[in-house]
Amino acid sequence: MSRFWKRKRVGLALGSGGARGWAHLGVLQALREKDIQVDLVAGTSMGAVVGAFVAARREDALRELAESLDWRRLRQFFWEISLSRSGLTDGRRLLEETGKLLGVRDFRELALPFRAVATDLYGGGEVVLSSGNLLQALRASISIPGLFSPVVLGRRTLVDGGLVNPVPVSVARDMGAQMVIAVDIVQGPAGVAKPAPRRTSEPSAPAPMLAAPAPAHDEEGDGALNALERFLLDIEKKARRVKASVAEAVSRPAVVDILVQSVRIAESRIALARRQLEPPDILIEPKVGNIGVLEFQRAQEAMAAGYAAARQALA
Repeated sequence: MSRFWKRKRVGLALGSGGARGWAHLGVLQALREKDIQVDLVAGTSMGAVVGAFVAARREDALRELAESLDWRRLRQFFWEISLSRSGLTDGRRLLEETGKLLGVRDFRELALPFRAVATDLYGGGEVVLSSGNLLQALRASISIPGLFSPVVLGRRTLVDGGLVNPVPVSVARDMGAQMVIAVDIVQGPAGVAKPAPRRTSEPSAPAPMLAAPAPAHDEEGDGALNALERFLLDIEKKARRVKASVAEAVSRPAVVDILVQSVRIAESRIALARRQLEPPDILIEPKVGNIGVLEFQRAQEAMAAGYAAARQALA
């Protein structure tokens, strides 16, 4: 197999998908074991981030991060909320930390040809970034609307490339690839928990005010006890209703989940449509549908899934 691949100019098209993109690292491991050399890389969103490390020959640095990633290290990259008018964060810290790991800041410094895909917010078209500031290109490619503020490059305002080309097979072809290996990680379940069903049959309308115990009469021997029992039952009902309301509120997805999930639903449909028009030579689909697109701490699972899927596709 290795001699067959060496006769071809091999392009790698790495798809978008947030934290599921760690699966790309598992795919790369399988390619190395098969002695398949990648000549060029095109990536969208998280695929662009991984692709840049591949093109810079810094894949090992990214793998080391993934293998040691926990909530403390995640804060270095993402715990920066700016609450601007156009997004929850401007991604400044993410750029800084990525730049430190990557070690290069311009496309000219890369060892392999590389392209990052973004979307022109107002023109609606695909933008393929191939020169200039590499970190800004990555930042544009990952700009999930609502989560990250858009990136302004020249006269264009750019957002997540997954909105137009989630798995950039066409870009790899345009770069001169004779064989394209595509990694699609946007398919499968969304990774956002559905609201849990209500566990009570009580009505959702506001509960009435608690009634005070009815006054006891001398002729009713146990009237006071009956009144107290009714009062305690009323308190118990009220407590159950409050508990059910709290549980229902907690089970609803947060606004960030809704934004991210909406984008990923659109991306999965676009990826399927483009696959029919622009089929890759090898398609790898890691089983990462159970990993939420923001669950970056689950890197080990995603890499294992990527490795297994690549081994199967290349068999």
